[in-house]
Formats: sequence, structure tokens, C-alpha cells
Amino acid sequence: MKYTNFIIQDYKGIKKLVLDLNLKPDYKIYTLIGLNESGKTTILEAINDFESEVPADQRHLLIPKNFAGGFTGNIIIKAELQFTEEDKKKITEFVAKKVVAKEFIISDKTTLERKYSFSNSNPIESKRTYTPFVQYKKTGKSKLLIIDDTIGTEVWNFVKASLFPEIIFYRDFLSKFPEKIYLQPSTPEEKNYLAIIEDVLTSIDPLYNVQSSLLDRLSNPTDANKQALEAVENQVGGKISKVVFDAWTKIQKVSKKEIIAKAEQEPSGGRYYIKLSVKESNHTYAISERSLGFRWFFTFLLFTEFRKERIKTAGEILFLLDEPASNLHQTAQKSLLGTFETIVTKARLIYTTHSHHLINPIWLNSAYIIKNKGLEYKDDDDFNATKTEVEAYKYKQFVSSYPTETSYFQPILDVLDYQPGLLELVPNIVITEGKFDYFTFKYFKEIILSDISTDYYFYPGRGASGLDLPISLYEAWGRKYIALLDADKEGKTQKARYIKDLSDKEHIFSLEEIDGAFDSLSTEQLFQEDEKLAISQEFNKSLASFEKSAFNTGIQILLSEKRIPNYITNETKDKIKKVIDFVKTKF
Repeated sequence: MKYTNFIIQDYKGIKKLVLDLNLKPDYKIYTLIGLNESGKTTILEAINDFESEVPADQRHLLIPKNFAGGFTGNIIIKAELQFTEEDKKKITEFVAKKVVAKEFIISDKTTLERKYSFSNSNPIESKRTYTPFVQYKKTGKSKLLIIDDTIGTEVWNFVKASLFPEIIFYRDFLSKFPEKIYLQPSTPEEKNYLAIIEDVLTSIDPLYNVQSSLLDRLSNPTDANKQALEAVENQVGGKISKVVFDAWTKIQKVSKKEIIAKAEQEPSGGRYYIKLSVKESNHTYAISERSLGFRWFFTFLLFTEFRKERIKTAGEILFLLDEPASNLHQTAQKSLLGTFETIVTKARLIYTTHSHHLINPIWLNSAYIIKNKGLEYKDDDDFNATKTEVEAYKYKQFVSSYPTETSYFQPILDVLDYQPGLLELVPNIVITEGKFDYFTFKYFKEIILSDISTDYYFYPGRGASGLDLPISLYEAWGRKYIALLDADKEGKTQKARYIKDLSDKEHIFSLEEIDGAFDSLSTEQLFQEDEKLAISQEFNKSLASFEKSAFNTGIQILLSEKRIPNYITNETKDKIKKVIDFVKTKF
């Protein structure tokens, strides 16, 4: 099972908001982008409060800001979940044990609703309902019937226990890590950290667990138990070391380090615990003695990489991260995006950010711009809580509202109020006509040609006639750039204009200068007709002919999946390699 959308109504500053997770390409990573006070965290809180019921004495905190004086009505959070074919098979097998029937029909999805009801701001009830998703045909009857309430409840309890995807919300506690993880926890926080150790043990061996692998041996310290305990400690330390430092070394160059795990008992018959520390050269340090950035990253990986491996966890875990990696420097934030990709192999991830370093251009199709009508972004003093209304716009929808902007990324930079730092280096860029050319050349360079050089970056413009600003800026800064246009009539016309008004022929090029055979062609015409149809079908398998928008999305899907299909011919590869080779010579 997986979540495909959330609908939030009258929750805190949200009047009505839809968060669609059923997008193409399916990156499984969703970025909520906006400034402070825009409402990003509120969205995550609503999703979390859908999963975990809010205690009655805290429900008043959910009341819409503009009704704080006296709210009578309902706060509603809905979620749509989609069943896989394997899910439907398991549900059918379970129902067959409860009902004598010849035929079962399992819906592809179900909708859950969490409703918090209030009268004059006083909580009345919390109710959770779902749409029925199983129908069966009784013997001798042709009418399809909804399963009765009793059996329906049993079916739902089965689905909830064995198929339901977890929602896990991580807040700022990720930078805190205890000196001791108690094996006999007494508080919810201690239980959270013990769950990490349970997950690590399970990832090493499905038969390992805290009780038999650690506690039983600590409480009965025979020679055999001491030896077995030491072996488990070494395995735990080795497993965590690999997960953490394989990822951390991609973020920051570090000397050889390892995690040491040691299980002990407190003095005078106190509680049992396990302690994790970092060994570097001949010195051992507590996790709390390392940098704030490392502590955040260390805890983050433990709570995600091992959590998703739980044997009992069904469906795709949905991780919610609020402003992740705020303690990491900019280069580390960029590297963290690669870690996100490994996390979502068995999970989905929604994260909020106001840092452009934590935005991957490839994921923009699954990004949302979050804005708050109660906040005038030009003046921090203009915040008005009574006018609070949080809205979420799909990035593609948001971009279409800015037709005069000069690059596909400019709306993001405007939303984040981005200003380059005084020491910030300006990268060399290849300005393309638009996002399709950007994704195509990036895909062929990095995936087809396995070229990960950083001498230059592709940059998507806003059409052949919309490259004036980036060209003017790079001319003023004296930085290296080229603009690469199609060889069609419009491309050649704009090329002549840019050379005449803004730049020179050393910076502005069109495809026919790379190869005379490309004259009159656009980038998509470098592909053969069969290839264009096959790429279009990556997005929509039912297409019988080439469709440009589907073709553009198909390229993004191939890039996101890092996949090279066998239908891309060597002829096409050679054509686009000529373009990449030409670009290389300019830097």
C-alpha cells in the first residue's frame, strides 16, 4: 500500500489543501518549498495528526486561527491509499476464510478520513472512517454486496495490522542522541531509541532481537554468553559504521572512523544499556561530542535506513522531515539529496525547506510551493494571524503563473528570496531553450555517457526568446557561459538577436553549427520517431503516437530512474554525444 494524496480542511492555518503524491515521474520524494511562517510545518503536522490521534486536551491547538474565539465544526484530514496486486491477493485470501463466496472484488484504493469535531472550541469527538474496498458475490445471488460491518471491521483490522504504511514524523530531536540507550525503557523517548537497536539487530539477522541477543546474555554472564554478546556488539558497530560512514564520507572528507557498540549494566544493579561511540585513530568519542551536523546526520540515518528494513513493516513508509540538515553546511546539504534517494528505495519522503541547496531540479515535478496569505513577504512585520491561509501549489502550476520570468528556476529563487553570498562562486553554464533541452542533455551527459564532470552545468531558459537576463548577467559578471539554441527558424532568429544586442558569436550557438545535418532541427528531432513514441510511453503506455508533453516527461522518468532503455539507438546516442562534445570544448 502507498499514500497517493492527502486532503486537509480547516486545520490550523489551512482552509483546504490538496497534496497529490500520485505524480509522474514517480520520484517518491516531495519537496515543500517556502519561507518561514509559510505553513510548511503545518502540513506535516496535519499528516502526522491523521496517523496519530491527537489527545482530547490538545485538540484546541488544531482550531483554525481565524476561528480561535469560538469554533463549531469539523477539522478533517483525508488520505487516499492505493493497493498493490500483492495487497489485493492477501486481502482476498483473508476474506475467503471469513465468507463463503465464489467471487471477490477488491478495489484498487480506499479513502480514510480523520475527523475532529468541536462545539464552541470544545472538542466533542475524534472519528476515523474508511471507504469499503471489498465486495463479494454470495452463492446463488448475482448482486455484488458490500461486506457487512462485522466482517468489514475484521478485514480493516487485518489491513491496518499487516499492510498499512507507517507515517513517521521527525522533528528537531534528530540532533540529540543519548549517552545510553536503555534496553529496559521507561519513557516514550527511550522506547524510540531502543527501536533503533531492535531495527539494527533485525537488519543483521532476522532472528536477532534485544531480549535474546543482548538482555538475556547481560543478565546471565557465562563465558559462552560473554563471547556471543561481544560478537553481536561487533556486528552492531560494524553495521552502523557502514551505513553512516559510507554516506558521511560523500558529504565530508573524514579520516577512517568506526562505530563502537558496548552493552553494559549501570552500577549497583541498575538498568542495562548499550552505548554507541565513535572511534577515530586511538581515541574514542561519545556521539554527543561530535559536531551538531554529524549528530543530526547520524541520528537521521539510524531512524530512516534501519526503520525501513523492518520485517513487520508493510507498504511504503512515509517519512516526514521538517527543515532537514539545517545544521549542515551548504555543500553537505547538496550531498544529502543523494542520501534521500537511497532512503526511498522502500519508502516515500516529504520534506520541507527554505534552502535552495536542498532543492534538486530533477524533483521539481513533485515539488510544492507553500504560501501563506496572512504573510506579506516583502515586510516581516506584516504578518496577520487572522488572515492566515496556507496554500500549496504544484511547482508546474506555479511556474505557469510567471510567464515573463527568464528561467524555469527563477520562481523558486523568487519564493526563497534568494540572494547570492558575497563569497559565492558563479558556475559555468550552458543556457538551453527550456526544461526539456535541460533534462535531455543532462540525461545523456550523466546517464548515457556517464560523464559526471562539473566544468559546466546545464541551465533551463524560458524559450528561445527568453534568455536575455541570464546572458546579460553572465556578460556583466564576466563568467563563462554559452547559449545553445535549436536550429529551427525561431532559434536562428533569436541567435542573431542575442549576438547583435547582448553577446557575441563566441557565446551563442545553434545546433547546425555542431553538425550541418542538424540544420532546421530542434533537440527532440535528434531522436527517431520510434524512440519518441517509446519515450512518450514511459509516461503513458496507452499512447499510440508521439505526444510532446508525454515525451518530455518520459525523458525525466529515464533520468530519475538512471535507466538506459535498449530502444535508444546508437545513432541517436552519437548525435547527442556530438552536442555534449561540442559543449566541452567551450569550457
